[in-house]
Amino acid sequence: MVAVNQKGPYLFAQAVAKVMLNKKKGVIINVSSEAGQEGSAGQSCYSATKGAIISFTRAWAKELGKFNIRVVGIAPGIVEATGLRTDAYNEALAYTRGVTVDELSTDYSKSIPLGREGKLTEIGDLVTYLASDRSSYITGTTLNISGGKSRG
Repeated sequence: MVAVNQKGPYLFAQAVAKVMLNKKKGVIINVSSEAGQEGSAGQSCYSATKGAIISFTRAWAKELGKFNIRVVGIAPGIVEATGLRTDAYNEALAYTRGVTVDELSTDYSKSIPLGREGKLTEIGDLVTYLASDRSSYITGTTLNISGGKSRG
């Protein structure tokens, strides 16, 4: 988990920053998670790696800003089901939380103020905005996109 969620983004940002330094311009968008801001029961390692991404985002923005490179992050909450939400995932999550798969709550209307999961297109819209010049004064922050579920 550390290799994928923490080391991967670090190495990727390091590589693209070299290109952006030559261009004297760029935007790095890191993908964290609501769990990186709030923590998540049974997902301490995951939450920690995503929290590290938030810290990387802040530090890199301070280091790269003078080169006209912005660094921002997004922290999605619960989003619509994808191929990653498998039976094996649910079994592992239930195990780490000390419950059965049937006891995992999937009624998000109770925990998300907007009463629904996020749509992947909504995440994409935020990324598009952050990559654009319309957000040219945003750097060093991680934007929470969780339907109001967390304090972010």
